[in-house]
Amino acid sequence: MTKSDFFSGISASWDEQHSSPEEQEKLRRFAGHFRLRPGDRVLDAGCGSGRLIPLICEAVGPQGSLVELDFAPGMLEIGRKKARGLRVTFVAGDAHDLPFANGDFDKVIALALLPHLDDRGAAMKEFRRVLKPNGLLVIAHQLGREALDRLHNESSEPVRRDRLPEKPVLAGLLATAGFISCEIIDEPGQYVAWALA
Repeated sequence: MTKSDFFSGISASWDEQHSSPEEQEKLRRFAGHFRLRPGDRVLDAGCGSGRLIPLICEAVGPQGSLVELDFAPGMLEIGRKKARGLRVTFVAGDAHDLPFANGDFDKVIALALLPHLDDRGAAMKEFRRVLKPNGLLVIAHQLGREALDRLHNESSEPVRRDRLPEKPVLAGLLATAGFISCEIIDEPGQYVAWALA
């Protein structure tokens, strides 16, 4: 089974799990890490079922725009239902080979994506390429590295071996990709990195 098939297969249960009022409130508080501003053009890479759509659209306002990208058709299908009346574009694509022009985005958000990237170096270079000068990449997880790695270890294939990198490894990947500075937090309740293009 491919990862795309796996995530399409769990799309309904994934969305249900993350749609409770408690989860939505936790995500709303967590969204401050995204450092969004009115007018931003944002790529939500590995958008899943679109749980960030209302939060991003509210933050960037009517002058901003959002592109939701995922490689799992089942996830995108659910996400489209959340975007009615909002300025959101959906793209079926892969973070390793982004179908966007150089310097297209102010922000790239990768929420709950990093462990699932097969070639992290290639993905970081693609994120850097599509960001404007001084654009910001935000890599974020609502669990710390050790907790998330345990969760994946208890999961099924093909995600059982997917892991978050330790801070020095991620810092090296970001520097190699051409990001000029980065800040990384790895705490029990969160794993967040900000990298400036």
